Amino acid sequence: MYSETYRQAKDEFAASSPERMAMLSGAEYDPVKKEIKVVYLNRIYSFSHQDGRITCPHDPVDMPLEEQSLILQYLVQATGVPLSKRWISYAELPNGMLHDRPFRVEAFEPLARAFGGQMGSLLRVARELGGQEIGMGDTGVVIPVLPRIPVAVIFWVADEEFPARANMIFDASASHYLSTAALYVLGSVVARRLLKTAR
Repeated sequence: MYSETYRQAKDEFAASSPERMAMLSGAEYDPVKKEIKVVYLNRIYSFSHQDGRITCPHDPVDMPLEEQSLILQYLVQATGVPLSKRWISYAELPNGMLHDRPFRVEAFEPLARAFGGQMGSLLRVARELGGQEIGMGDTGVVIPVLPRIPVAVIFWVADEEFPARANMIFDASASHYLSTAALYVLGSVVARRLLKTAR
């Protein structure tokens, strides 16, 4: 599935104007190297416009195809719409209600179990991904996944009535940069990265 998604995203990327993609997505285009540089989860990645090859200045790249596909789709679909500064749930995205329950199970219920009583650990891990604390819930962090797609993860610690809970929300402009299906994948990736970094 992801290989086909990746192939399609790569083809659309190669057929699109690199200057326009960079301008609308908040990335940078190097016309000499013919590369688009984009910050993803606090690291800079370069995509060759000629063949879609990905490089990272400080690390050998072993990025799963699903994540490469996400970045390529983001670059191709970016509209340049500014952040709305208004947070919405996955269910509020176009047709998001159809897959809201699976998104909860995959994206943020594992985070509640892992970080429910370890807010200090959550903040440390989030900072490694470029995140900052935000005043929501008992503890909240906002992670700039891509230049114009921040994601906020909010936690409530367990009490006598309820177990630890978590939520993941998006800026209301997110659908101008990725489809609801792609945002499902993006949210799941963020959750896995937080859990992996914590380990």
